[in-house]
Amino acid sequence: MARVLNLSEWKVFTKILFPATLPYMLTGIRLSIGTAWLVIVAAEMLTGGVGIGFWVWDEWNNLNVEHIIIAIFVVGIVGLLLEQMLVMLAKRFSY
Repeated sequence: MARVLNLSEWKVFTKILFPATLPYMLTGIRLSIGTAWLVIVAAEMLTGGVGIGFWVWDEWNNLNVEHIIIAIFVVGIVGLLLEQMLVMLAKRFSY
């Protein structure tokens, strides 16, 4: 159809290709952000130093269950907020 209408390559990209692939790209971004958040927390547990993962590991070693539960909720809430932000972004660009 683009050839019949004699559209330029830029118009084909911006009007046909990009809108068609945007939902799939946003889904990939959502999946990768979720995985990245889990990996960051796990890496902090292993390397030590600073961060929520280190805090969970340190509290585990100190047998402080209350702080471990708080940290689990913080990790979950941050993950949920990241997911909701990307869902709102995807809804904004849905066609």
